[in-house]
Amino acid sequence: MPALPDIRGLKYPDEFVARHFFKRGLHQRTGRVVELGGGTGNNLSLYAAYGWSLTDVDYSQAALDDARFNLGDGVETICADLSKGLPNLGQTPIDVLLIPNLLCYLTDAQATAVLTAARKTLAPGAEVFVRTRLVDDYRCGKGVEDEPNGWRLDTPETGEAGLFNLFYTEDGLVRRLVEELGLVDPTALKVSFDNIQNGVRVAPNSDLVIWGSTS
Repeated sequence: MPALPDIRGLKYPDEFVARHFFKRGLHQRTGRVVELGGGTGNNLSLYAAYGWSLTDVDYSQAALDDARFNLGDGVETICADLSKGLPNLGQTPIDVLLIPNLLCYLTDAQATAVLTAARKTLAPGAEVFVRTRLVDDYRCGKGVEDEPNGWRLDTPETGEAGLFNLFYTEDGLVRRLVEELGLVDPTALKVSFDNIQNGVRVAPNSDLVIWGSTS
């Protein structure tokens, strides 16, 4: 990997991706990790340091090019618009599936399509990490409601004006992952924080982090 100042895009893994990695003992084994919406590879960099096989799926070829620069030729990159469904991820079963910044940008039907397709690619007992937005998030209710709890945002301060966002209840997200991904006895952690974006206090940012293994 390049030196820290030379890394393109985000330089560190999500704090809760790191917590999941170590609390679930993933630093003590290797396998195949796939991140949906992996961008420039900041989360995958943690797995790279411990010898995992890496697959980054993202709609932006520019971000994937940066991921290859950051992670080297060892990362497999797949350019795909996940709102149109899950691309072919190959025949090797997935040992860890990361979805830290995707579900909020998918409609209810699109999320079902991605999750049910992803379930078929998972190895027995695969680990899953999901993080997405809750209904008490700052953005929820700002814009035009396209479907229940799904809003076409009017929030230029967050850089998301015009983008669709689906907001979840805690119970609803857990139920979706149990039913559609086969998650067993998941751990759920609520994350709430304030942020300053384009000079505006965005508060609260409200996410739910869920991790666990599949059946």
